[in-house]
Amino acid sequence: MPVNIKELIDNGYIVICDTNVYLHIYRFSPEFSDFALRCMQAIQSDIIMPSTVRYEFLKHYRGYFSKMEKRVQNVGDDTKKQISNAARKVLNLCDNLQSLQYPDIEELRANLSQKFDELMAIPEAFFEDRTILDLIANPWKGQDPVYDLVELIINDSRVMTSVTQEEIYQICEEGERRYKTDPQTPPGFKDAKNKDGVRKYSDLIMWKEILRYAREKSVNVIFVTDDVKSDWWIDDNGQREFHPYLCQEFQRETQMQIVALTALDFFSNISVTYGIPKSDAVEIALRITDDDYFDRVHEAVFESISDALSFSGEEYLEPSSHIGTNGIDELEITEYEFLSAEQVDRDNDTITYVFTFRIEADATSFDYWGRDDETKQILLGPAGAHSFEGEIQVEVIREADMYLDFEGDDGFEKATIIDGKLKETNFQPLFETDDDEYVEGAYNICPDCGCKINFENDGGNGFCVNCAPNH
Repeated sequence: MPVNIKELIDNGYIVICDTNVYLHIYRFSPEFSDFALRCMQAIQSDIIMPSTVRYEFLKHYRGYFSKMEKRVQNVGDDTKKQISNAARKVLNLCDNLQSLQYPDIEELRANLSQKFDELMAIPEAFFEDRTILDLIANPWKGQDPVYDLVELIINDSRVMTSVTQEEIYQICEEGERRYKTDPQTPPGFKDAKNKDGVRKYSDLIMWKEILRYAREKSVNVIFVTDDVKSDWWIDDNGQREFHPYLCQEFQRETQMQIVALTALDFFSNISVTYGIPKSDAVEIALRITDDDYFDRVHEAVFESISDALSFSGEEYLEPSSHIGTNGIDELEITEYEFLSAEQVDRDNDTITYVFTFRIEADATSFDYWGRDDETKQILLGPAGAHSFEGEIQVEVIREADMYLDFEGDDGFEKATIIDGKLKETNFQPLFETDDDEYVEGAYNICPDCGCKINFENDGGNGFCVNCAPNH
């Protein structure tokens, strides 16, 4: 639902930002960081800060500020590295062409190398200008306006009352119960696997602070977070919506209203309603969404893990009494569908996503009967045909340089299956136990004539002695 932040604030709403909203400003390009700060400064008098956010910001901001300075200073090297990587990939293609006996490959290689050398000279000349480099490396002239903003909020006494040790203990106990429900109860359950102790309940502690403040002060809330995992948001027909459980809990506990936004939506809305100008580069950055990236890469992601899935045996299958004792050799993927993806982590320029796919697959299993006493060959059979359906989750690692235009980026560093639950939907025994034609020691069936194969009529390569000569 479209919102007007200025109208909401004029009607008494307060703004509460998650820690990541402040810290991520350090990660933007200098131009976008300046834009985000101007947006925050426009409404700073209406910001209320949870004590948990104050604690986490003061703990981490120095590291973020230091990384920002180093990353900006290295932007010239990063630019040249991108060109070098592109050159290596293109020149490697020449090797492929040469193996296919294409003529004049050396001439093509020389021409391409010359062009890449010319391209490399462009950023080298640009960053030789020390004035430009100093300007980029010191966008805030040694100052930290993000810290200054937070300090202003703290000095204006707009920080919520700190939670006590007893309250933290009680919230952690509640969090343990919430995260064990089926389905799990938000927020914060996505952090349970990656964090330990009190840290895995930090989102819930912040949420409890927000509930208490809104209830005691009788105020409506604009909540802003850069955490877009499924323990804060759901996907509703392609639209990101604040988790309905959290909306219901907020209204039930406070009798007030909450409006939730991601940081980019928040900045974009403030820009319009408060008249904060934005450059063309900022406009492009606001339009680039993870959804665009998901649409471009989901086919390549699935292709990259399809072999691993096919030869994963029973790893991602729910237990089935029908699967033979010798297991499954290979899953034949008959259909797949991209369902959703979400960003679960960001560390500097490394972004981690989880993609979810629906899978349909067929497979054949055999029972292990032992080994032949004379030949020592493994005896298998009877066989069963299986069909499976379910979902798998794939972790995708992406490197995204904040200082280059990656609007058309469709690459990723690595894709790995991290979870899967495929349920058996059909089972068909290939040998019926009540079959009139009994063949002693049968361990296979001829795909041509359908007769049962044992050692006496095995013609090799999976065919009977009568059909094998035809292959």
